[in-house]
Amino acid sequence: MTLTAFDELLGRRVSMRALAVLRVPVGFVTLLHLRPFLERARDGRIYRDLFHEPYASWYPELPRALYVTLLWIAALAAFAMTIGLATRIATVITFAAVTYNLFVSTTHMHNNRAYLVIVLAALAVAPCGREFSVDAHIRSRRGRPLLDPNAPGWPLWLLRFEASVVYGASGVSKLLDPDWFGGRVAWERMLDQRANLENSPLPDWAVSVLTDRTFNAGSAKLVVLTEIFIAGALWSRRTRYLAVWVAVVFHVAIELSASVQVFSYLAISTLLIWAVPSTRDRVLIVDPAAPNGRRLLTTVRALDWLARFRVEPAPPGAPLQVVDRDGTMFERGDATAFVLSRLPLTAWFALPLVPFARRTRTRSRAIRAS
Repeated sequence: MTLTAFDELLGRRVSMRALAVLRVPVGFVTLLHLRPFLERARDGRIYRDLFHEPYASWYPELPRALYVTLLWIAALAAFAMTIGLATRIATVITFAAVTYNLFVSTTHMHNNRAYLVIVLAALAVAPCGREFSVDAHIRSRRGRPLLDPNAPGWPLWLLRFEASVVYGASGVSKLLDPDWFGGRVAWERMLDQRANLENSPLPDWAVSVLTDRTFNAGSAKLVVLTEIFIAGALWSRRTRYLAVWVAVVFHVAIELSASVQVFSYLAISTLLIWAVPSTRDRVLIVDPAAPNGRRLLTTVRALDWLARFRVEPAPPGAPLQVVDRDGTMFERGDATAFVLSRLPLTAWFALPLVPFARRTRTRSRAIRAS
């Protein structure tokens, strides 16, 4: 890629809808991240009451009262960011406060917290409050025109790069570590968790398997290869949906087997950025009077957070149809499966059904209109 083409890529205007939607779960994740700091502060303890090491000798440390106040300001800003109230200011304050708290002590430094800072940085520089926000609702109620939801795509591309690096760096580092790739690290972690596993609803045979050295030697290799696969497969449209599905399974498994603080929630939320940055480029042709069509239409209106579909009425009695952006058409049950596979909340369940769906090519009026 030439420098000119790279510059055009960074400046290309694309939809920021994915970042606007991502802002909501990231706000909740930030509140979860701040919760233990606030609880300790409520009990009269902050980081320097225990062992701590400054990240840098010159890094400023606030007086106790001001530090606690900063934590509460961060929580209020994170809540405002979540609902999209004064979104740009709230997001910048949240990013600044969380970043300051991350570097105030080396005991605060964890990979999942650093990743949260990276995601907050991308949201802080992107216009992620023009849709899906209280700000947009206020503008609409006052009769003011909504701001253009499209913007130069460089924050989105940068966040995609960072997200893939998280998987790639983690996978490659484990691949090069004989203790990790050989399963010793995973095995010792399971032994540490054995008491919790025995107190869980898992049967005895499952606990025995999870704490077996041979099982962990195999599962560790699967973890490493999964991370490397996700890092590369997310960049190709042919493998992206599979990578997203695998990533969801991967993070749910991590959350059930290890304590990774807010990382699993953040990583699953960040998968939203891999949606194609355009809106209303698929057409749902539905008869709203038909029971099945009415139910699907209600689902789309409630869950199409990324604005994937444009709805057009079908003649009475006509079958449900969906036209993809490339002209591929799905009908009836296949159309329903395809629609559900493109909605964030139902995609994980519906994606395995799409490869079996029957499809045809069309050049319908809906496609020509798009």
